[in-house]
Amino acid sequence: MNVLSWISGILKPAKDLTEVFVENREGRAKRKHEETLADSDLNAAVLNQFAQEFAARERRTWWDSVVDGLNRLPRPLIALSLVGFFAAAPFFPERIIQVSRAYEVIPPGFWALLSIVIGFYFGGRMQLKAQDFRMKGRALEAARELTQIREEFRSFVMAEEPPEETTYQRAVANSDGRP
Repeated sequence: MNVLSWISGILKPAKDLTEVFVENREGRAKRKHEETLADSDLNAAVLNQFAQEFAARERRTWWDSVVDGLNRLPRPLIALSLVGFFAAAPFFPERIIQVSRAYEVIPPGFWALLSIVIGFYFGGRMQLKAQDFRMKGRALEAARELTQIREEFRSFVMAEEPPEETTYQRAVANSDGRP
């Protein structure tokens, strides 16, 4: 048995005990590298799938074009019909009353179902936009704080500059460029 292997065998319990309190940096770096590789593979897969959705497909039929067009219609149709309903109210009040009475007959469960479907359909987009706005706001606040910290640091450093440096800088500023 080698002396070095004997010493490492004796010190292994101490090493295991210290790793309970202090993380093994080599192991952490290895895990982080594996996570980065997994994330990059996942990102590549997502980008490839996204690219395939928008790339021109081979053997695309007219039916594919019709279905793609229909998939783009619900949001604009719902929004335009709601705006149109309120825009038409002053011009056709009798018809709006008839439509409103017809809507009164619909059971509350169907209204709940309709509101859930529309809420999920529009809500996901609204949630993504709200999160995007919040993140941009936080980034702006962080940039302002960083700028303020830099200004404070610069004023602190300038206040503690050695007198020789300030004397030299004043001399350079007052000189007319001649040696």
